[in-house]
Amino acid sequence: MKTKTLLLLPVSAICLMGCQPQSNDDKPYLYDGSSRLVIQSFGDENTVPMPTYRLKKTGEVPYSDVADFFYANCAIGVVKTKVTHQEGIYLVQDDSGRPFASFDPAKDVFTVENYEYWNSLSKLNNGVGPDLGAVDETPQGAVHPGKSSKYLGERKKEVYELSKYNIDIVENDGHCYVPTAFLANTYYRWIGNDLAYNGLDYYLSGVLASGTISVINASFYATKDRFMALEGVDAVAYDPVGEESYRYAYPVTKEDKTIYRILSLTKDGKGKLLTASSPKEAGKEEPIDGVNVSYAWQKKEDALLVNVTYSMVDPNTNQTISVPKGTQKIPLKEGFYKSNRSKQMADFTYDLLRFQFDHYYGLKDVAGYQDFDAYASSKGLKDGLHSLDNDTYNKALATLLMTHIDDGHTQYSLPSIFSGKTKSDGQKLAGETLGNRFKTLGQKRAEYMALREKTMGAPEGTNLQGYFTKGNTAVIRFDGFDAPGTIVANVKPEDMETLDPLSYIANGDIPAAFDASFYRIGKNKDIKNVVIDLTCNGGGSVMVIPYIAAHFSKDPTIYSEDIAMGVKKEFHYAVDLNHDQIYGGEGDSYEGKYTFYVLTSDFSFSCASFLPAVAKSAGVKIIGKKSGGGACSVGAFSDGCGSVYNISSPQRTLYKVGDSFAHIDAGVPLDHELDSASWYNLDALNTFLNNLGK
Repeated sequence: MKTKTLLLLPVSAICLMGCQPQSNDDKPYLYDGSSRLVIQSFGDENTVPMPTYRLKKTGEVPYSDVADFFYANCAIGVVKTKVTHQEGIYLVQDDSGRPFASFDPAKDVFTVENYEYWNSLSKLNNGVGPDLGAVDETPQGAVHPGKSSKYLGERKKEVYELSKYNIDIVENDGHCYVPTAFLANTYYRWIGNDLAYNGLDYYLSGVLASGTISVINASFYATKDRFMALEGVDAVAYDPVGEESYRYAYPVTKEDKTIYRILSLTKDGKGKLLTASSPKEAGKEEPIDGVNVSYAWQKKEDALLVNVTYSMVDPNTNQTISVPKGTQKIPLKEGFYKSNRSKQMADFTYDLLRFQFDHYYGLKDVAGYQDFDAYASSKGLKDGLHSLDNDTYNKALATLLMTHIDDGHTQYSLPSIFSGKTKSDGQKLAGETLGNRFKTLGQKRAEYMALREKTMGAPEGTNLQGYFTKGNTAVIRFDGFDAPGTIVANVKPEDMETLDPLSYIANGDIPAAFDASFYRIGKNKDIKNVVIDLTCNGGGSVMVIPYIAAHFSKDPTIYSEDIAMGVKKEFHYAVDLNHDQIYGGEGDSYEGKYTFYVLTSDFSFSCASFLPAVAKSAGVKIIGKKSGGGACSVGAFSDGCGSVYNISSPQRTLYKVGDSFAHIDAGVPLDHELDSASWYNLDALNTFLNNLGK
């Protein structure tokens, strides 16, 4: 077995991008670079630096000491870690000695030692995992994990032979070093976030279907033409105006008119976010969605360090509060933008893609492959994914994700940062490579929304969600699974009569919309049937599902599996529907009181296919058309050189078929087909359901 050594060079002895240590041998030289991931420490005001190290030759592949990486990143979940070294194995443990990962440099083997603990380390998880039931841990939360949740099958260690992917684990002087991008992929794979690299720094990104980035820790991502004055925006530098030292602006479309948000950094070391009709006007300060943004900045070497603060009114106290949002770093030099990648970076990027799609892609059975390298070759993409030309690589990656994988969740978001492209370039490329499933889902949504407007006699664009009744049938219709963070008792008794459920839907609070709807159902003694209409619903937050499921089941249960481990999971939830702080008690379900139906279409996607799976397992009838699928939670990944994308994670949703299970990517089978002409015709729907009940 090969032996690897490490030489750490002092910073003063090296340059950053593009340098080559003076050596004629093949040992993997690492040196301390200037990159830092800086995240909030364990609840205090300090920060945890995570230095990265560069490999030999071009220095484009950053490595991290595993002790630094896990100490810094686990701090997000308030977990303190340590690394012990014994008999060649580097074991990562929490401060109580509980192990969760290990590294063997001699064999290039990475092992997840404790499957359950590894999956629950970070509080950020929004996927389907052991911590799904813990997302609402606060005492006022309405959804709590049930005691009978369990794994179906044996949990084993995950063992990965990284030599198959040319990924080196390097050790030196009692320290263990692994490529930072690989560590980020494995740690964040469940969470909907990843660390992405821009050539100077790492940033923690949450990738959304819209192609935006939400930076959620104190290390903000900022480079020329992609500065985050607010979350998820690209900005361009302009000449200063008046007392400004620096000015950055980005366009915003508002009511079909283009305006500009301007980051104005003034000579006194302060700054504001302004609004103007052009990027060169003086502009004026105004709240954006109720938030004022202010800045304090200083120049340090070749970068601006900008501290960001949000000021807003606390809805609970009506007092103005200031929320520090961390430090943004704006590099003032452009040297890391390149039209070409090094062969080292191209090879590493491809090997990392191989690892991701071999181990962490949840729908290999649907895509029809077992080995990603063979799959890429069969699609004619291998050469493009290996290309040293950034534009060629970006096109190949977008084609892979959008055209060929094309599962509705896996989406291309941002091009390689080394190429100097922006978010809008990524959106354009994603649109140009749009696959058949993406196109079909979009067409179905437009078709059914138009049918809904026509059937209900409403003008185009009318919001036709909300609560409806006809005869003895009530319909609750919503087009996305949204919740304002922790699910709590948001509907005050005095608001029940005056606030329509549509108002809560419009504010992104589906649990409150159900509270308001069932308040009305309870007052209407004629109601016997309750229909949950998901025909135009494209999904959203999985946290909402147990709350809704509690309405038709006293034991809301979710089934899922992790194909990376081959383990199935059965999660039970205790839900406080009547908000009396008693979970799963009297009044916390309507099971048996009404006959429930879930109405789906071939557009109903992701959570809108997940809820029917939960309902079907609970014996609730599914009507309409077979749902559109979307079996997996979304994992956010990056490729090691700055490209960012979603992929369907290895955690996928199941429904029970007798004593066995099936995943939902092909949709949830119907109990009763219902022609679309009756979906939005309340008379026809009421008649259909009453005939079923005879």
